[in-house]
Amino acid sequence: MEKWARHFPGMRYGKVYIFPTGMGFVFLIGTALVIITGATYNNNLVFLLGFFLFSIFVISMVETHNNLRGISVESASIPDQFAGSPFSIPLRFVNQGSSVRQMVEFYASHSKNYLGHRSLIEELGGRAMVLHPLVCGAGSRGIWPVPQVVLTTVFPLGLFRAWTVLNPGGEVILYPSPIGNLPLSYTTKENDTSSVNRNLGHQRGDDFREHRKYVLGDSFRRVDWKIFARRERLMVKEFEGTTDKKISVRFSEVLARDSELVLNQLSRWLELAKETNAPFELVMPGGRIPFGVGPQHYQKCQRELARFNRPA
Repeated sequence: MEKWARHFPGMRYGKVYIFPTGMGFVFLIGTALVIITGATYNNNLVFLLGFFLFSIFVISMVETHNNLRGISVESASIPDQFAGSPFSIPLRFVNQGSSVRQMVEFYASHSKNYLGHRSLIEELGGRAMVLHPLVCGAGSRGIWPVPQVVLTTVFPLGLFRAWTVLNPGGEVILYPSPIGNLPLSYTTKENDTSSVNRNLGHQRGDDFREHRKYVLGDSFRRVDWKIFARRERLMVKEFEGTTDKKISVRFSEVLARDSELVLNQLSRWLELAKETNAPFELVMPGGRIPFGVGPQHYQKCQRELARFNRPA
């Protein structure tokens, strides 16, 4: 009902609107019949019952409206997430009134980038704040504004439905889906700009340094099979002198017509590169992010993929 009614001229975001539910109309018709019956038979008790029911109808309207009044919403810290799978946006709901709000539903307003799911706030105390995730369906890659949020309630009696549309602000960043099965490209420190070495078995030292998780493309000659026999986990031996190995994630290395497939593969490579703890670079058409390590460098590269060929 609120979706249909929002198309009325004069509707404004942030205001609370209210309309009777189907049950509310039935209740009102029943109340009118009681009053008419009382008038027909001149029965004061039936009259009293009719006006009592009507007072409940009016009080329900006021209480339902008040249950949404004074609620504001804003975005909390939004982590970057992957496209192609459901994601959530943490929202902070603030009750600026002194009375408790109950049974408030919320969901993302209609958007081409989001498919929101309904969630419920069972109770929000007076002058209190609560965090709730806004759960959205699979979105597409990019940097998008947080969708407007619809708050709706039928509390306390279900005779009226009140709703309001609020804008939390902020933006959500969706990386390309990390999908792809091509091996990583490694390059050596001494020749990191021109020579790309796909021989992942390349190692420069003999002194064992540590184990790390196997990633697609690692040579099976470096897998520690004793650990695999004991734990059924593929672990790769690292030797001294192999830290100069670097990873080059290049757009031109993926031969696919669909740029989204290319970006998915690059995103997968970045995931694998992060697990190796080796320095990695990202080379895109018209730009390059130099070698680096760590979560911030990984985030910078993934965000570059997210905004690739998207309007700023």
